Amino acid sequence: MEDDPTCGPILDNVAIKKLFTPDKPKDNVVSNGDFEEGPWMFPNTSFGVLLPTNLDEQTSALPGWMIESNRAVRFVDSDQYTIPQGKRAIELLSGKEGIISQMVETTPQKEYSLTFTLGSAGDSCQPPMAVMAFAGDQAQNFHYSPMGNATSQAANVTFTARAERTRVAFYSVYYNTRSDDHSSLCGPVIDDVRVWGLNGAAGLKASIGLLLGIVSIVSLMLF
Repeated sequence: MEDDPTCGPILDNVAIKKLFTPDKPKDNVVSNGDFEEGPWMFPNTSFGVLLPTNLDEQTSALPGWMIESNRAVRFVDSDQYTIPQGKRAIELLSGKEGIISQMVETTPQKEYSLTFTLGSAGDSCQPPMAVMAFAGDQAQNFHYSPMGNATSQAANVTFTARAERTRVAFYSVYYNTRSDDHSSLCGPVIDDVRVWGLNGAAGLKASIGLLLGIVSIVSLMLF
C-alpha cells in the first residue's frame, strides 16, 4: 500500500533545552539516579516524553543513561503521574525491548549494593508489573507488590564488581497496557537508583557468619 501524500504527522510545540549531567553524590556512583535531569516537559501534558531508542550517553536526552533498546521508555513527571520521589522518574515500556542502562565506576572484587524504588505511575496500568534489574553478573526479578496503601517499594541487588566499570540496567518483565486503553503501552516506574560500596565491616561480618556455618557443619560431621 502506497503512502498517501496528502497526509502525515503533525508537528507542534517545539522546544530546545540545554542538558547537563548532575554531580554524583558522595555515597552514590550512579549519575542522575533520581532522573531529575532530562528533556523539556511541556506543561499540562498527560503523556510524558518518549525517549528515543539506541542512544548512548553522549546523545541520550536522559543525562548519564543509555537507551539501549528497540523501543522507547517514558520520562514522566509528578504533575501527571505518580512518582516515588522528587519530580521525575522513568516508566519502562515494551518489556525487554525497552532497556535503560548506565556504566558506573567500581573497584574490582569489591562488594556493592544496587538499590532503586519500584512503583506504579498511576496511569491505570494493568498488573502484573515487574522489573528485571541487572548489576554486573547479577540479575534479579522484582514484582510490584506494595504493602497497604503504598504506591512504591524498595528493591536491592548485591553484587561483586569484576571490573573498573560495571553495567546496571533495567527493563520491564511484562508487556503491559492500560485498562482503559488496551492500545496504550505502560509499565512499572523506577526512581532513586543508587549504587554504593559495602563497607569492610559488612563484608567481615558476612565472612565470619560463613566461617561459623562451616565450623558448625564440620562439628556435626565429626560428632
